[in-house]
Amino acid sequence: MVSPAQPQLVDHVGPWTEQDYFALPEDRRRIELLDGGLLVSPAAGGRHQRLSSQLWHALGRAAPSGLEVLEAVNVRVAPGRILIPDLVVVTNPGVDLRVWEPAEVAMVVEIVSPGSVAADRAIKPPLYSAAGIEHYLRIELGSAGPSAVAYRCQHGRYVQVGSSRPAQRMRLAEPFAVEFDLAELAAATRPPH
Repeated sequence: MVSPAQPQLVDHVGPWTEQDYFALPEDRRRIELLDGGLLVSPAAGGRHQRLSSQLWHALGRAAPSGLEVLEAVNVRVAPGRILIPDLVVVTNPGVDLRVWEPAEVAMVVEIVSPGSVAADRAIKPPLYSAAGIEHYLRIELGSAGPSAVAYRCQHGRYVQVGSSRPAQRMRLAEPFAVEFDLAELAAATRPPH
């Protein structure tokens, strides 16, 4: 069955503007704006979504006042460039925005899925760092279990500041102190207590 948004994506003429982008109907696909073109991804699978949801809970419980963890929100990394990270730690809790600016984002989290490998590893990190987003956490869903690499922006580029292998706990010191087991979160089917 054709979704209502598909004809709008196909029939669009010329480069996409932010106005065109925000006129799209909301649906389950992840549609991001990059220099007049759209990056379109299908909804991620259960393993990805389960880990994203569980990590959202874990980070949200650990976040100090003044920070909030949100799932899949619009982040404008530059004019005409709007990305949707899996998770975002924002510095303005409780506000309802259509798009967050880089100054309002303390960390972005991307969980690499089969449909997002190039974007999450090669395209998005330089855009996030050029925008000045200080922290980036990339999670890989490998066959041996999830692993992660944490980065901090230094001189406009991300530098690795931590990592975890499958079956190893991940520890972050910034933007706030938190420790979690990705394999445990990926296997959980209920929110942690």
